[in-house]
Amino acid sequence: MAKMTMKWSIFLLFVLSFVSCKPQLPDGILSQGEMEDILYDYHLAQTMTDNSTNRSIDQRTYEDAVLRKYDVKQEQFDASLAYYMRYTEQLQKIYEHVSDRLKDEAESLGASASDYNKYGSLTSKGDTADIWAGAKSVMLMMQAPFNQSSFSFKTDSTFHTGDQIMLNFDSNFIFQDGMRDGCVVLAVTFKNDSVVTNMNHLSASNHYSLNISDYGHLGIKEIKGYFILNKPQSNFESSTTLQLMFINNIQLIRMHENKKQAQEQRRNDSISAANAKNVPVPNPSANPPVNVLPPAKLGGPNGDGIPMKPTGNSAKMVK
Repeated sequence: MAKMTMKWSIFLLFVLSFVSCKPQLPDGILSQGEMEDILYDYHLAQTMTDNSTNRSIDQRTYEDAVLRKYDVKQEQFDASLAYYMRYTEQLQKIYEHVSDRLKDEAESLGASASDYNKYGSLTSKGDTADIWAGAKSVMLMMQAPFNQSSFSFKTDSTFHTGDQIMLNFDSNFIFQDGMRDGCVVLAVTFKNDSVVTNMNHLSASNHYSLNISDYGHLGIKEIKGYFILNKPQSNFESSTTLQLMFINNIQLIRMHENKKQAQEQRRNDSISAANAKNVPVPNPSANPPVNVLPPAKLGGPNGDGIPMKPTGNSAKMVK
């Protein structure tokens, strides 16, 4: 009996110590579940605002309606946002749940899985493969260093000359105010150390694709890039308002060149180039026009100014 009591005492001490170590939210701070619900509706409000003709007024109206729906004051929401912005991992998890809910909602309205992830079933092998090895989602905010995320990949034996690289992702913005100005850069270094870059500005919630191909058959040495949320130039921008850019469904697709199509294309190019060399260049001076009469002088058909007088079936010269 004493041993049983001792075991229960140890178990209770363990439970109490676990509960006491669990971080507690400060008074007035919304829970992660509450923030998730509000941010989900915030995103829907932003979508309606983007399709509105009076964006600034409608945005404020929709956002106020979201807070009224959950009976939350603007001050409480701002304080909760400031709290979670100090704990980016928790905010990241919140928005991952929001992204999943948005995807489920779109699928329930008829969108297919391929609309979100065309290459979702790919592995790191095969002629077309997803070689992305990092996190599938990244959340960026205005405050450095959380406003950028970079990536870098070294190539291996699975890469061939003539490969094409494609970066796919979805961007989502939740901004209370300010200009949405994100940027993505994809850079490929070839084996002769030449570099090709592709850049795109991000200003709306949308799907994006960036492509770089090894047209010169040099071989790809390294792939780099980054996502960044640019800070506005104005000094009047608030640092406490909601300004988030969420990048998700990230894919880095490597596609091998179709050898048969490439050989056929090179053959056609060679034929076109050969034909272009054999086409003779016309020389107008070497071939003068044939049967071209000089213009007749005015005053008579013979060009001498003397008219002809018809007589029967012939015409005689008038003296």
